[in-house]
Amino acid sequence: MEIIHETLRRRIKEADKDTWLTDKFNTLKNDEERVIFTFEVMQEFNVVPKVKNVSKNLVDSIKFREEGNKLFLTNPLNGYKCIKVLELYTKSIAYANPSSEELALAYANRSAVLSKIHKYELSIQDIDRALSLNYPDELKVKLYVRKVECLVSIGESSIKEDYETALHWLEKMSLNDPNRKKFQSKLQYLHGQSKKGLKNNKEKQQPKNQLLLNVKSHNIEVPCASDAVAIEYNDSYGRHIVATRDISPGEVITVEKPYSFLLRPDNIYTHCSHCLEVSLASIPCDHCVYALYCSEKCKLEDWKKYHDIECPVFSILFEISDYIKFDLFSARIAIQAIREFKSLENLRKQIKEVDEWDDPRTKGFSSDKKFHSDKYISIYCLTTNTEKRSAIDLFRRSVDACIILYLLATRTVIFGNKLEDELSVLVKNKDVTLIGGLILRHQQLIPSNVHSFSEEYILDSKERGVVAMAFCSLFNHSCNPNVLRFSRSRDMIMYAAYPIQKGEQLLDNYGQHYAIMEKSKRQEGLLKQYYFECNCIACKWDWPPYFALYSYQDLATNYDKWIIAKALKKFETYVSLATIDEVHDKPHIIRDLLKMVQVLYDHAPMPCKEMNEVVETIKRVYCLSGNRFDLPVM
Repeated sequence: MEIIHETLRRRIKEADKDTWLTDKFNTLKNDEERVIFTFEVMQEFNVVPKVKNVSKNLVDSIKFREEGNKLFLTNPLNGYKCIKVLELYTKSIAYANPSSEELALAYANRSAVLSKIHKYELSIQDIDRALSLNYPDELKVKLYVRKVECLVSIGESSIKEDYETALHWLEKMSLNDPNRKKFQSKLQYLHGQSKKGLKNNKEKQQPKNQLLLNVKSHNIEVPCASDAVAIEYNDSYGRHIVATRDISPGEVITVEKPYSFLLRPDNIYTHCSHCLEVSLASIPCDHCVYALYCSEKCKLEDWKKYHDIECPVFSILFEISDYIKFDLFSARIAIQAIREFKSLENLRKQIKEVDEWDDPRTKGFSSDKKFHSDKYISIYCLTTNTEKRSAIDLFRRSVDACIILYLLATRTVIFGNKLEDELSVLVKNKDVTLIGGLILRHQQLIPSNVHSFSEEYILDSKERGVVAMAFCSLFNHSCNPNVLRFSRSRDMIMYAAYPIQKGEQLLDNYGQHYAIMEKSKRQEGLLKQYYFECNCIACKWDWPPYFALYSYQDLATNYDKWIIAKALKKFETYVSLATIDEVHDKPHIIRDLLKMVQVLYDHAPMPCKEMNEVVETIKRVYCLSGNRFDLPVM
């Protein structure tokens, strides 16, 4: 989209209309008016999006498969490299035309890697997929031998049918083929192993979650939250969350299901586009190359929920968008809103009612007087910071919204039928401008409200995708937050990091933590993205970063030191266990760590080095019980 922006900027400047544009834009009252005006500007200066689409094709499918083959044959082959090979084969699958030989070959090649990393059931799935397609007869013996090997490895009692089929294709091989004897010997060995009934599955199973984290007693107004908190409003903090009673460290504040998900673009070929779970044997969308799924169930659900509309514009946006997460997500939320209300008229009516709502505390509540995570109006009413944005920022976002809207209107049936690609026609369509206004609103609320949906990866945490969550977005920021959160399956779990007193505000962290970032940079980042100057305790007293923090040994009295030392006796052991991922069967660890927080809170002033270390270890233990990306064991 940068080319479109640059072209439009240049033509406006050449016409000496920069000031006119800013002055006019500042008079517009709402996002729908901004979209209408931007369409008119794009029409006046003849700036129309040039569609650049990436479709399934033979050339790219072969290219990615060959790249996978080359990498698979390099030594040494480790878990990290196998993931990269799987990713290349999955890209080959995504780019292959449905029912083609290229698709069959890509499935077959991926099955070899899955077998290598002991994902035998997944390997069998890919083998069956390849064999159901136009897979070459001369290669089938290799696949059937691999399938028999996988069946034996998982201890399958009956391999007769596949064993006999493998023999059938073995007989069709030329007597002079050097591989014939190799396959014959392997089949004989596997047949003998199957008679022994041995199971040879070396796959390391992901540890079962031992942390049962649930809300103890639910909130009357907020179904996903604990009754230990409430939504309040004042002019200083806006809507914010306060404690209705004392809260202990580790207590669950909310288990919230996001209104909408979007997979991080660079995870497309390793995760499911619908449920966001790790998927090493994905199946592709039949039409585009940017949506893949862990199962037919997820594929169908995604299609019905939004992908039937998204699909035609996915590839275009991936090619032209500079802010792909924002652009795709702003469109997806709009599609979900339309589906939720069944008709554009119902959606328009609801938005009008919400816009006229007087009480800022309950704005976004449903008719049952509750704040629901699965309702669009809860998302719609999140802060956009429109009044704090410059005309230049708003105009840029408006141009992006118009481009997305243009693609949806002319390439999809979101408005019943594909519309004419004339801007003059689109700007007069009330349904089009309504959705354009919503997309522009989403473009503004996403940077201030959308959360990262993370997963544990080796010793670090990385982004799996982004999520729109109504309740979690109401928590204000602190550079020393008293709540923490992590992702599990399709939930975001938030829990207390420290003891929280009744009446105290619960505070999240927006990515700028005092222990890892100096005050000036924190303030700069928060002001740029969230439009506020932080006045939390860490900023007010300019707390030092982690490496300069004092130990409790320097902060506490002798009596307090003795109590803290006694509480921290096993801390280093717990750190080691958390580092090597050996905490899943030891629920006492989290209980002990939470007790350490309470003791440090009671006996050492903040900031304290050990408090920081204990809290970080708690975060690691909780996250290990959540979403993970485990490298395969060779």
